[in-house]
Amino acid sequence: MSRLVLEVVRSLFEIPWTRVVLDPGTYILGRDIRVHIPVTDKYVSRRHARIFYRDGSWYIEDLDSSNGTIVNGTDIKGKGPVKLGNGDEIIVGSTIIKVNVEGEGE
Repeated sequence: MSRLVLEVVRSLFEIPWTRVVLDPGTYILGRDIRVHIPVTDKYVSRRHARIFYRDGSWYIEDLDSSNGTIVNGTDIKGKGPVKLGNGDEIIVGSTIIKVNVEGEGE
């Protein structure tokens, strides 16, 4: 089973978590307290991005956020789902999140 580990590397805001482990499924990341992955960064949209597992891989998709979602230096807003891999860097607002895929290829 492939699990996704997200770790906050840096943020200008106090984020309620520093590390989260996700089992295969679909998760919403955003500033709204009702989302699966809350990011309390004023530059993050309420429902900013969707992270999901499909066909053996993890993906992230920007949900038409105000400030976009950066993956490895590229803004993915409007580009549909983007595959995530070990060591990838996600930037939402002023928050930097490192990606680790556990059990990849098992």
